[in-house]
Amino acid sequence: MAKKAKPSGQGLFERLLGLFMPSDAEAHKKRLLKNIYKDLSKAKVKFYKLNSGEATPQLAKFFFDIYKVIGPAQLIFKNTPNPNAFKNMVIDYYMTDEQRTLAESLEEEAILERAKNTPFKELAQQVKSELAAYLNVFNVEKITKIDMLYTKMSQLIAFCTFDYYFLLKKFDSGMQEQNFSYTPNFEMIRAEYILEDLKDFTAVAWAMPLEDDWTEVFKVLKEHRNVQPIAQNTWNKLTALLRRYRDKTVLEMTIQLISKDPTYQTVIAAKQEHIIDDKLDKMRKTVDTTLQKVQSERKNSQIDELVQNIFSSGSIMKLKNYSDEGNKGFEKRNLSGFTLCAPMDYLKSFLLDYVKGNLREFADLVLVRGQWVSSVLAAPMSEAYHELMNISNQITEFDASLDSDKEMGQKIKGYLVRAERDPEARNILKSLTKDINEKAHNMLSTSTRDLIIIGKNIKNLLEDMERKNHEMIINWAELTHFAENPIKEQGVDIYKKIYLFVNLMKCFLGGED
Repeated sequence: MAKKAKPSGQGLFERLLGLFMPSDAEAHKKRLLKNIYKDLSKAKVKFYKLNSGEATPQLAKFFFDIYKVIGPAQLIFKNTPNPNAFKNMVIDYYMTDEQRTLAESLEEEAILERAKNTPFKELAQQVKSELAAYLNVFNVEKITKIDMLYTKMSQLIAFCTFDYYFLLKKFDSGMQEQNFSYTPNFEMIRAEYILEDLKDFTAVAWAMPLEDDWTEVFKVLKEHRNVQPIAQNTWNKLTALLRRYRDKTVLEMTIQLISKDPTYQTVIAAKQEHIIDDKLDKMRKTVDTTLQKVQSERKNSQIDELVQNIFSSGSIMKLKNYSDEGNKGFEKRNLSGFTLCAPMDYLKSFLLDYVKGNLREFADLVLVRGQWVSSVLAAPMSEAYHELMNISNQITEFDASLDSDKEMGQKIKGYLVRAERDPEARNILKSLTKDINEKAHNMLSTSTRDLIIIGKNIKNLLEDMERKNHEMIINWAELTHFAENPIKEQGVDIYKKIYLFVNLMKCFLGGED
């Protein structure tokens, strides 16, 4: 901003010194104000009458002339509901066609559309590669240009959206908003009525770099709105007038006279906007959130499909205490509670419906009646099978321990009552549920590991059954007589079920999408 010209007469230092002189300070203040009034008169403006303390129609006309210039722009700025619209305009102004294409492809809707026909891993690689290409173009030089241009844009918006109508209506009660064909009838008014308006206006107007070239700002508006809200030559004339009034401290002197404060100076809050970092962070977040959404939707879809194929009857046995119902007390207090309810229900149901049914029949056949070449070969499957059977009982005991009449259930119930007002109780609950969830996780992971072992052994057994020279069980012919159903069909069915259930567990315990 250009240096303000020093008014003739006494300088600011002399005025300040005079205010604190012990003798006749009030009289000295009046002399200072008279000198300010003389200086204001030399600027050839008649904005204020000292004797009556009134603001003049000439001051109103000054603001009305500004209002007519910025009126169309004011409508654009006020009627744009999205506060980020102008930020996006400025950023788009500096983007290449390639970047615009990349930006469109990284929007949520575009990613979701691509996800319909693209494997998740491939989609994630594509999107992250495109995001990197988009971000790399924004170097320090380009970011600086964007921030500087938007700073000017925001200053223009603040200047244009200043409430000129509210100020002018004080001079003419018949004033109509945005009606520039109206011929106003401005009257003299008490100047204190507009004192705060003047202070606000100078803070906004002098914050603008009035010496700068504003061509790019209006070019951005025209490109995106297909309209030039302020003619460039008209704006140049206005900024020239504002510079003159600023440099001659015309409005400051007017404020000093109205407020009877010869020391008043406009305080300008210099603000450099930084918008590109927020924009890029938002884009990163959009990409990450959308990919998580795609992954979650696919995971849920995969879970639904697996559950339907595994539990053809659709009947899932629910645990009583380690359940969604048991979680309600935690949810009311914004605590995570039990986090593995669904997979524990699936495990319990699978163990009861399938492991203790079909798998037990097959295991009894091959492990009990089968003559193994070596007990070492049978050990892994046998151990995994018996561990699975034990886990079924462990789940029942685990769930029962959370009942309200058991020690752990009572602890949880008591701490839930205290949790709303006692942070320590909340911390204890978090610790308790962490331990409980870890127990559930251990049962799930152990069961999954056991099922993988059993599945691999069943596959090996089926292959061994087809060999002429058996390498695992030597009495296959005998076993076929004891089997109620064909051994091969039974083994294949069990293997498929185990494969599906292991994939279901991986959805909750981790694993590839």
